[in-house]
Amino acid sequence: MSRVLVTGGASGIGLATAQLLLDDGAEVVSLDRRESPLDGVRSVVADVTDAAALASAADEIGPGLDGLVCAAGIWDVEGDGSPSRLSLEVWERTLAVNLTGTMLTVRAFVDGLADDGAIVTIGSVAALSAMPGRDAYTATKGAITALTRAWAIDYSRRGIRVNCVCPGPTQTPMIEELLRVAAEQDRTIGLPQQRVAEAPEIASVIAFLLSPAASYVSGQILAVDGGATAALAGLPFPRRRPREA
Repeated sequence: MSRVLVTGGASGIGLATAQLLLDDGAEVVSLDRRESPLDGVRSVVADVTDAAALASAADEIGPGLDGLVCAAGIWDVEGDGSPSRLSLEVWERTLAVNLTGTMLTVRAFVDGLADDGAIVTIGSVAALSAMPGRDAYTATKGAITALTRAWAIDYSRRGIRVNCVCPGPTQTPMIEELLRVAAEQDRTIGLPQQRVAEAPEIASVIAFLLSPAASYVSGQILAVDGGATAALAGLPFPRRRPREA
């Protein structure tokens, strides 16, 4: 039976991944700032921005992990924006959770990962195509894709595979506000399939990348977005300001 650690495992894509892995017979450990709501999942309460807490969690969990899923992340809908509007506080918090938190997680747990194990990071379609007004989030997710490729090379000598899943808009608490505003304005969000993903749809791809079926897949950045990054038509573009005389 495989043993997998999922950060951000108490909600959203992390929760869906923990549930799917549990259903498939894996031993699942959830690391989150909250207890996991799932029966049968071991909960470790810690913050991915706290290096000391992650080190203690690694000691508590011990070696012998077969998989590591870095699903903890935030998206500050209220505060993010272009550099002229983006506060330093929001920038630093977003980098701390999404980017530094992913790095600290891998640093804390990779030594306890079995040779021939697998790591899955979570990027975003924002890392693959521009998302106006979400600079901090976009920067962190782009950096995660770059780190994924670097780690795939760094850990290949141990047989560890590292891949990144880049979800499109997904029905999770993190984007509920975005979906609510879109519904109030009676508009879609420009997706080819005219719907957002369900979290289990993303989880199934993560589970595949952790599995022996993906034994020769490493260093890949995989968009799971219903074709969004393949499409130009229908995407919103800001209106250009008229040139001053």
